[in-house]
Amino acid sequence: MTDASNDDLQRIKGRIEKSLLRLLASESDDDAEKNWLKEHASDSELKRLVPHITILGLHALDVISEGEGVRAVDIAKELGVTKGAISKTTRKLLDHGLIKREKRPDNLKEIYYYVTPLGAELAKLHRQLHQEKDQRALELFRGYDLESLKLIAEFMEKLARLR
Repeated sequence: MTDASNDDLQRIKGRIEKSLLRLLASESDDDAEKNWLKEHASDSELKRLVPHITILGLHALDVISEGEGVRAVDIAKELGVTKGAISKTTRKLLDHGLIKREKRPDNLKEIYYYVTPLGAELAKLHRQLHQEKDQRALELFRGYDLESLKLIAEFMEKLARLR
């Protein structure tokens, strides 16, 4: 518990809200991610496609690239989105030639998705982007002791439950 005044708590609350807003805005700024991907793509077709792929599409592509035939329901579960959102996303990825779909002889009812070579390259680039972002976050975390980081994580989880 804190012995801070209401004014002190309001100031801290304001700082946290502003920081969260900046964080959310930067995470939803898919232009920065797409620019990075375009700059690092060696394939001219990928450079052309990147602006047309949503962030959800990139993350779905990552999930598909990590499996050997992945169903839409499994992609949706992994990403925490609806099956309808994944259906729309996979349709676009198919149209762009980044994934292919197949039915297995032993189960003609379900559709399984696989990456194409172009899709595999984009998924690899997207993972590289996140590795760079993760490395910067780890550098920031190293400035704090483990107990402080656990306290911050606990606070953020509780704050998320309030919303």
